[in-house]
Amino acid sequence: MTVYLIIAVSILIFFFIFLQKSGLFWHIFREKGTVYLTFDDGPQKDLTEKILSILEEENVKATFFCVGENVQRYPEIFEKIRKNGHAIGNHTMKHLHGWKSPNKIYFEDIAEANKLINSKLFRPPHGKMRFSQWWQLRKSFRIVFWTKIAYDWKKSNTPEKCFRLTKSVAKYGGIVVLHDNVKAEKNMLGVLPLFIKEAKKNGLIFKTLSA
Repeated sequence: MTVYLIIAVSILIFFFIFLQKSGLFWHIFREKGTVYLTFDDGPQKDLTEKILSILEEENVKATFFCVGENVQRYPEIFEKIRKNGHAIGNHTMKHLHGWKSPNKIYFEDIAEANKLINSKLFRPPHGKMRFSQWWQLRKSFRIVFWTKIAYDWKKSNTPEKCFRLTKSVAKYGGIVVLHDNVKAEKNMLGVLPLFIKEAKKNGLIFKTLSA
């Protein structure tokens, strides 16, 4: 049984290494002492400003996966994200669900968004994409998923529960996802300071993702 377990674990490790080398990236192999704070769906007029204020006060840099339509609505906030030293990623133009979108439309939507966002980082909305979509996009993007997600948009959750869901990343490192959208606002603004405080307490360094 032990031999089979070792073989299974070895195959799993090889599989994840292959995915990362092929442009599909989870932070499964944690960079010691490092945490990556990411925000999906922005920018938003007031909410993004609140996030930026917290990050500036805490001297923390993050990666924002932006929706193209929101960049069009709030170009000045998008530029402020950049000027504040945060990284930018593509989150499609219209927040398309990969499983529900024909490839042609999906690729065109991402290309349209990248005219505004201009990034080699990509995160699929809902974390859903087809193998064929990944196979094509890996040629142009580093496709980033996550170690833990806060589920901050769920009304049934509380900031404390969101923190419990992400606490392991604040302790050991990895990629965490919070949401820069109205549905998540209350929980996200509640969990963000808790997460930063815990990560700093554990001596983690906040870094931005790079392509």
